[in-house]
Amino acid sequence: MGEHVIIDGNNLLHALREHAPIAAVGRETMVRLIERWRKTSGCEVTLIFDGPAPQGGLHKQLSPEGLTVRFSAPATADDLIVAIIRDEKDPTRLRVVTSDKAIRHAAGYRKCRSTDAVSFVSELFPTDRSSRPTRQLPDEKPSEVQPDDAEQWKEVFGDDDEPFDGFEAMLH
Repeated sequence: MGEHVIIDGNNLLHALREHAPIAAVGRETMVRLIERWRKTSGCEVTLIFDGPAPQGGLHKQLSPEGLTVRFSAPATADDLIVAIIRDEKDPTRLRVVTSDKAIRHAAGYRKCRSTDAVSFVSELFPTDRSSRPTRQLPDEKPSEVQPDDAEQWKEVFGDDDEPFDGFEAMLH
């Protein structure tokens, strides 16, 4: 069996809102990001939220195929995650994503891997710099002034011999 990733949903949602390179991250967006990550990682994923499960269409949106989404009511998500860690027959296959110190401690006690939520955000938004084309930035200032440029500047700003009366005109 492969790795099973347990994600503290509200904890990750908070981290995404603070650190993701996209705006307005809600539960639905987070579920889609995790779903995309799961497909590339090949991991089994369980996402756990606090509270009761939503009804109707929202419940369906939050439960895509291949991703297990659980709601903790009447307990807390933390309690449910700790119970999963405690009850796992092979805890070395678990990886827990949370920034909650108590849950990370419980994971470490059972020899589970853990990843803080902010670090996991970077996994959801990988940056492959090698595939991005590099572009050469132009010099901020030209290395030398071309004669045509100088003539154009004189037309726009006036000749050195002519005083600029623009400030005087603006004051009156």
